[in-house]
This record gives sequence, structure tokens and C-alpha cells, in this order.
Amino acid sequence: MGRAERHRNAKNEKKERKTTYNLTREQLNNMVHERIEKELVRMKQEAMEEAVNTAMLLLLSLPLKVLMEHYWTKSYPKRMPEFINYVLVYYEQWQKGELDMDELREELWEYGGVRLEEAED
Repeated sequence: MGRAERHRNAKNEKKERKTTYNLTREQLNNMVHERIEKELVRMKQEAMEEAVNTAMLLLLSLPLKVLMEHYWTKSYPKRMPEFINYVLVYYEQWQKGELDMDELREELWEYGGVRLEEAED
């Protein structure tokens, strides 16, 4: 192997090890913006999933606690699985769009005396 060939091989190895990109400020800003947007979407998704999990925990555990302590004090071990199953069935119906949120809200007011209204910005 001659000197020129060794020099050419060394130059090619150096090129392979180090890659250089030339970007305009706008291209660089766009790349940074895209990464930030992706991270924001991921963080929002995580926050939403955590909120849904918390809501589901409360949806199931608070009524259970009331039933156990105030209504089914002796029979709750036998009755709880059926109750939870019905709650989950209704939740699945809601997810499929089979239950109307406005009807549920109206029933809560009519039979439970509780009115939940959405906050205005």
C-alpha cells in the first residue's frame, strides 16, 4: 500500500468517524420546536392518563367505602363484587357511547340532589 493510498484511507476513516451537518438557524429552530412539541404531547398524555386513573380509583373506592361503612356493614364482602361489576359495566357502556352524559348529569341532580356543572374559563 502506497503513501497516497494510506493517506486516502486515513482521510476516509476520519470522515466516517465525524459527521458534520450545516443547518440554518431556521432549520435548527424547527428541529428544536418539533422535539419540544413531541415532548409536550407525551407529557399531556401522561397527565391525562394519571388523571383518568385517579378518577377511576375515586369512582370505585368512594362509593365502596360509603356502602361498606353505612349501608352494607355486615354483607359487604358478599355484595361488593357484584356492585363493582355493575359499575364497570356502566363505565364500559359510557366508553362505547351508549350512555348520555347529560342524562347521567340530570339523574344525579334529580335523584341524588347533586349538580355538577362545568367551570367557565
